[in-house]
Amino acid sequence: MKPVCTLILPLFLTLSLFSGCSNKSPEPLMEALQSSDISGERLWERISEEAPYEDYSQWPGHEGLQPGQSPHGAWHRVYANKPLVDALPVADGTAPYGTIIVKENFTSSRELDKLTVMAKVEGYNPENNDWFWAMLSPEGEVLAEGSPGGCISCHSGMKYNDYIIIKNLDESLE
Repeated sequence: MKPVCTLILPLFLTLSLFSGCSNKSPEPLMEALQSSDISGERLWERISEEAPYEDYSQWPGHEGLQPGQSPHGAWHRVYANKPLVDALPVADGTAPYGTIIVKENFTSSRELDKLTVMAKVEGYNPENNDWFWAMLSPEGEVLAEGSPGGCISCHSGMKYNDYIIIKNLDESLE
């Protein structure tokens, strides 16, 4: 007859393996959007169906509804997808390809007015660090897309931070 510990140990190890699997995030691993198929409609599909932006993390240290300014509305809430959040802080101040940042823009009465979105798409627009920009209605109607001059001119003041205004990418999350 085998000692009890030789029977229990394999069972314990097997159960440990399976219990570790249940803690994995249900968020699907998404391939980065490609420059050959990027559009406002394609971006809407990504953030509304494939990987809903409401499941992203709110920007660390900037959670909840925050006071805003034109053109993003009187109030805003900012979401960042897993590739960016997992990379933070980024020592070289460059967001990884596949990054998507969604800003919900609210009216002064705190009604959702539109979404403004930045997506880092390799090869899309090297002159502006490969960012694709979109302004969408809450229902997904494309209001602006591509490389709008207003977006680029405002965000270019933070070119050293990969056009991201909200917080320096190389700063600690705390």
